[in-house]
Amino acid sequence: MKKNLFTGLILSVFALVCGLLLAGVNYFTSPIIEARQNEEINESLEIVYPLLDTSIHNVTKIENSEVDSAYLITLKSSSEKVAVIYVVSSAGYAGNIQMMIAIDSSFEVTGYKVLVTNETKGDITTHDFGMIGESEVNSTTFDALAGSTFSSKAVKNCFTIALAEARVDLV
Repeated sequence: MKKNLFTGLILSVFALVCGLLLAGVNYFTSPIIEARQNEEINESLEIVYPLLDTSIHNVTKIENSEVDSAYLITLKSSSEKVAVIYVVSSAGYAGNIQMMIAIDSSFEVTGYKVLVTNETKGDITTHDFGMIGESEVNSTTFDALAGSTFSSKAVKNCFTIALAEARVDLV
């Protein structure tokens, strides 16, 4: 009985030490991880909205329940809304497709990037869907990826959601 109690005490002390070490590592690495994630977001924002210049634009994360996240681009001098960039997800064939889509104040798509995909057919990350400069999604403007019906529908849905939300957020 005493042996089991002693073993339990040793294991409890070991678990406590491991928990404290893990908390310490998390305390020191979480700011570094957060800074790296912000860098990745800023790099992606610049890819989808090439006109982004942090010396003249403010980038503000805004709340929007219809999308994963949204970033409002305004002029620093006048707070005029210039563009909005959305991170949007939609269900594809093998899982969710997550995209970053930039829409300017004239409600036209200025850039987009596929962030996450598990799709197996076609290279959805490099395909040109023909949406740059477009303000609506329809069969004449959207260039679907051949052989990837579900994936193309998911991407089309991402554009549809982003364009609809932009008409609210950019007003």
